[in-house]
Amino acid sequence: MPDTLAPTATEAANLATVTRFITEFLGTADLAAADATLAPDVQGITGLKPTGPIDGAEEYKATITGFVAAFPAESPVEIIDQFAAGDRVVTRFHSRQRHAGAYFGIEPTNRVILFDETHVARLRDGRIVENIVSATNLEFEMLMAPVLAPLILK
Repeated sequence: MPDTLAPTATEAANLATVTRFITEFLGTADLAAADATLAPDVQGITGLKPTGPIDGAEEYKATITGFVAAFPAESPVEIIDQFAAGDRVVTRFHSRQRHAGAYFGIEPTNRVILFDETHVARLRDGRIVENIVSATNLEFEMLMAPVLAPLILK
C-alpha cells in the first residue's frame, strides 16, 4: 500500500497554479503569471513588505517587480518540496538572486543570495487568495537590516 495519496483534481490544479506563481511570478516577475494565479483581493504576508500584508494583486505585482529588479534571478527557482491539502498548497523552494540594484535604499553588492522559503498558499476558484511566507533568508535580512529594522522594530 502506498504511503501517500494522490491529489484530487482540485489539489492537482492548485499545485500547478502555485508552481507557476512561484517559478514564473516570484522567480522572474512575469506579470502574465501573476494575472493567471492571483485573485484580485490576494493578501500576502512577507518580509518584502515589512509594514504589513500585501493587499491585492496590484500591490503584489508592484512588490515583486521591485524586488526582482533589484535581485534578478541568478538561476531558476528550485522547488524542494510541495504538497496540497484541500484549498492549501505548501511549497518549499530555493532561489538564488543577485543583488544587482538598489533596494530599500541599500546599494547593490553584486552578491548572490540564497533564499530558502516555505510558502503556504490558500486558493479559491483556482486563484491564490492568501500567501504566507516563512523564510530562512539570514543573508538578505542582515543586508537589509539597517533599513528594515526601524520599520519593523518601532
